[in-house]
Amino acid sequence: MKKLPIVTNVRVFLLTIFAFIISGCGVLERPTGYSGNATLDGYSIETCDESDFEDKWWAFETDNTIVNTLVPAYQDYCTYVSPDIIFFWNFEEQYGYNNYSFDWECENKTTMKIVDRTSGDVSRVKIFGLLQNGCYSVKVTYNGKSANGEVCPCEYNGP
Repeated sequence: MKKLPIVTNVRVFLLTIFAFIISGCGVLERPTGYSGNATLDGYSIETCDESDFEDKWWAFETDNTIVNTLVPAYQDYCTYVSPDIIFFWNFEEQYGYNNYSFDWECENKTTMKIVDRTSGDVSRVKIFGLLQNGCYSVKVTYNGKSANGEVCPCEYNGP
């Protein structure tokens, strides 16, 4: 039987440990839930509830470098969401505008679907759950691109 050199054995051992640590510490791409309902097959996680977002002010935050570099203006907006209107307020420059062409609803128990009727663009917000700081952990997908972040309550500072 051929013996492997000690360096190879150490490499295999370290790679195994590294792979184990990475697999255990990675971000789970599944809802963690803030509420659950009993179902026939056990426990069902529900993270999408329109009433949690309706008639409130929200801001999106992310550490995604690409989003922060290419679309930095999103950081300046606090957005009011209601069934009939979405009001975008730029709290840095103190101006806002209404948009009546957005439809938004829970597509399923974990995902909010947002449709711009004017352009036909569709965005999806997978809601992983409510965090201790009052924000929702989310993954926003638009045009095949995704960014993880948080949707947090924000304060309207306008007239």
